[in-house]
Amino acid sequence: MWQEILSTLFPNRCIGCETIIPSSQQYLCEICKANLPFTYIPFNDTNIIHNQINNSVKIKFASSLLFFSKENVTRQLIHHLKYKNKPEIGSWLAEIWFMQNEGNPYLKDIKTIIPVPIHPKRYKKRSYNQIMLCCQKLATLLHCNLDEHLLQRVSHTESQTQSSKEKRLKKMKNAFKRNSKSSDHYLLVDDVLTTGATLIACTQELIKTKNSQVSIFTLAATI
Repeated sequence: MWQEILSTLFPNRCIGCETIIPSSQQYLCEICKANLPFTYIPFNDTNIIHNQINNSVKIKFASSLLFFSKENVTRQLIHHLKYKNKPEIGSWLAEIWFMQNEGNPYLKDIKTIIPVPIHPKRYKKRSYNQIMLCCQKLATLLHCNLDEHLLQRVSHTESQTQSSKEKRLKKMKNAFKRNSKSSDHYLLVDDVLTTGATLIACTQELIKTKNSQVSIFTLAATI
């Protein structure tokens, strides 16, 4: 009874268009889900995502699930993921990406999942790292380790959405610290790839240890 009353007062709505959807339906109505702007960029070393990062620091493989723009539904999904306490969206999208790449032999090379860390000040404000549930899901699906403490964010920067790549790279210099000298093939995971400055800074820190390799996955990319 109470569940019915709550459903009436606070109906489950599509993140994309605000249409009321069944409580069993995840995040989007069928129309918005059908219009998700997938990149269909496979996890490999011959795509635009890989090239964007690899031009600055050497990585193994890379992929992004969705195109991100101010006009598409990806923007709303990422906004809810980061600011509306909906980190489970990351888990849902991680599963979609895995299904698209299931059977990809390069995924077998991944040994440890690494989330891009957030600074303690931001964690205190938000109370969660928005990409953590995505990483947990990937670790389960790929049968590999998850290490959320290997990388640490040691400098706090304000939003850099209006900054150029050069300014972002400068601000990101020495922003992360490695807490272990272990070597592995890491899958570094973040929500959105824009200039790539954050991912580049993380990768530079990770490969300071000999024999460490880094691959990249982001839920979305502004390409």
